[in-house]
Amino acid sequence: MVRKLILFLEMHQPRRLRYGVLDKLCDLRRGEVDEPTINSIIFNDEVNREILNRVADKSYMPTLELMRDLGNDGFRAAISISGSLIDQLLMWRPEVIDLLRDLVRRGGIVELVAEPYHHSLASFVSGGDLFLRELEDHVETNKSLFGQVPLVFENTEFLYRNDWGGLLMEKAGASVVLTEGGVDWVLGWRSPTYLYGAPNSRVRLLLRHYRLSDDIGFRFSNRSWDQWPLTADKYMAWIRATPPGDFVLVGLDFETFGEHHWRESGIFDFLAWLPKEARRADVEFIHPSSLANEEPIDYLDIPSVISWADVEKDDSAWRGNDLQRIAFDHVISIGNLMKMNRLEKTWRYLLTSDHYYYMSMKHGPSGEVHSYFNPYNSAFTAFKAVEDIVVGITCALANTGINRAVGHGVE
Repeated sequence: MVRKLILFLEMHQPRRLRYGVLDKLCDLRRGEVDEPTINSIIFNDEVNREILNRVADKSYMPTLELMRDLGNDGFRAAISISGSLIDQLLMWRPEVIDLLRDLVRRGGIVELVAEPYHHSLASFVSGGDLFLRELEDHVETNKSLFGQVPLVFENTEFLYRNDWGGLLMEKAGASVVLTEGGVDWVLGWRSPTYLYGAPNSRVRLLLRHYRLSDDIGFRFSNRSWDQWPLTADKYMAWIRATPPGDFVLVGLDFETFGEHHWRESGIFDFLAWLPKEARRADVEFIHPSSLANEEPIDYLDIPSVISWADVEKDDSAWRGNDLQRIAFDHVISIGNLMKMNRLEKTWRYLLTSDHYYYMSMKHGPSGEVHSYFNPYNSAFTAFKAVEDIVVGITCALANTGINRAVGHGVE
């Protein structure tokens, strides 16, 4: 029976792109091609601010305030807040940053988890240098903004592969890496409730328990579910009765609380009762870093990409069709050009995973989830938004007379 619970929450909002900006970019002339001007054209910040305000009011503020109140009851959580979201909160809702900073400093309620700064697909860029810089930038931001240096890391959406976790993430300072535990070919007969090691690395792997995570993330408001309503005492009984293991890692989007499941669903009451019911069930909330020095029960060889996304739990949510792969390759191809012209920050934003997630053409349950989050009316519209920006920025730089021929990729 399990007696330890790790609750991991991902805080992220993309900086969504504006559609149909090709002509505006191509109309720019010398003296107009700079980061503020480009950003004002390509990012749909009116919509981004509107969405951020809604999510902050419905989810971030009430959930963080509740966590502060629950700290004395033994509640603990691990949170990764993407740099993309940090940037937007600092512009429009700094009080969320202040509240999270208070939680980090107040008795260890929250442990911060590092990830690629822009919640990007940087790990797919050859060479690994960009991936490492994205991780290091996020670590530095957590240190400067919240006063905590993360020991626990994740790749975007729990993407993982041997070379990413065992080499680059360790090089960035990771002691523990979080990834998905619902991939049959990885675990085989093993259970996600144990600590694992990575080949040729000192990092420890903690695996998300997908069923217990999805019970909250996807099924909580589903009145046709045979276990509805899900109460805190029932859930803790499930945790406690999980087949032999040392812990359960429950991984969710932070927006599960108040945004994906509205207050009226009872989600905040559920969260409020969790630490009380955990005590009754003799289950302790812990931070993932507390397992960093434990010996792994086994080692996992993961040569191919896994993630927590979709039924497939691989990289197909972002790289599963030609539109996604073409758009990503085109963005990579202008990396050196944008860096040469002081547009690297903007370029990194273009690698945010959400832009490619919107291009998915999956059907069934996975397709329904993609559609729920998609601000465009089709995968092709999402594709064209990125392509117009790639062509438009290249055009704008050509107009300045400084668009020299450069090699594909990034240095």
